[in-house]
Amino acid sequence: MVDYAPHAELKRVILAEGLKGGVAMAVVAIVFAVVGLSPSMTWVPEVLLLAAAILVPVVILGVTGFRVGGRSTRVSAGTLAGALAGAIGGLAGGLSYVVFGKPTLNIVAGMLAGAMAGGVIGATGALVGRRVGESTRRQL
Repeated sequence: MVDYAPHAELKRVILAEGLKGGVAMAVVAIVFAVVGLSPSMTWVPEVLLLAAAILVPVVILGVTGFRVGGRSTRVSAGTLAGALAGAIGGLAGGLSYVVFGKPTLNIVAGMLAGAMAGGVIGATGALVGRRVGESTRRQL
């Protein structure tokens, strides 16, 4: 008899962490879209905005992968959770762009770019989380 319980638990972890990261990414994407695209926010320095728009999502996606990698010890789980979070953030960013009058292609492009970047960054975070988790388990 095959026990599928570990797979169900892994799916639950991936989905839960991916959705948490996705909500955080969506909030960040909407805030950066409003600040970056609205004419009343032109006083915000562009260099600061671009730096934050790169660093904040990298941290969110990396932490998402780290948490899943530490809990599951699988890099693929961190990749999937990061891709899910990135796709949700890309969807929110694409929709925000459409609200500001940009082409609707931004929705699909945002989801695809978010999923790809989220997968890569989530996998990197999972690698780190897995190693940290292994060293912690060895000490116990």
